Amino acid sequence: MRTPTLIALLAADATPPRPIAPRLLLRAGAGLLAAVVLLMLVLGIRPDLRAALDEPVTRMKWLLPLAVALPALYAALRMTRPQEHAVPARWLPVLIGGGALLWWLVAAISAAPGTLWPDMRGNSAIQCLISITLFGLLPLFPGLRVLAEGASPAPARSGAMLGLACGGLAACVYALHCNEDLPLFFLTWYGIGILIVATVGALAGRRMLRW
Repeated sequence: MRTPTLIALLAADATPPRPIAPRLLLRAGAGLLAAVVLLMLVLGIRPDLRAALDEPVTRMKWLLPLAVALPALYAALRMTRPQEHAVPARWLPVLIGGGALLWWLVAAISAAPGTLWPDMRGNSAIQCLISITLFGLLPLFPGLRVLAEGASPAPARSGAMLGLACGGLAACVYALHCNEDLPLFFLTWYGIGILIVATVGALAGRRMLRW
């Protein structure tokens, strides 16, 4: 078949593409629900959660990851269209991350002598890092399989955006259990966990979303 004939056939095909957003939310949401169930069965929810939510600093354990996750998810969906070369929403997680880093620097400078590393380490750094990474990977790979049905012009970037979304939501899930409320702790380990999931998303997206 000659190229002009093929192009004409493709142009005449009026079959609407299957919407990606509902299926992405369904499959990734199922992975996130599995993370919630795993959290409740293995770690449990902190008993003073209601009182903790009254503290503005503690609320940032949910607000900051959500502020990263929601625009990243929107960007990942927009980037399934090959005509979407510029998606401004993908810069929002970068700006939020920059603000979090600035907060971390201020907290580190303000720490009393000899308390910087103990405040960063807390009592559950390894558990925090492993949990956020695991909870983020549960929705990431089902989500990537859905995104593969699109045609992203930048597969690695799309995977990274989905990874940021899954990592941010995973941090929100883990925060239901975590009672480490010092900014130096959660900015450090939540941030690293989210970046790990984003990196895995970028590496997997480069392969899974290639077309």
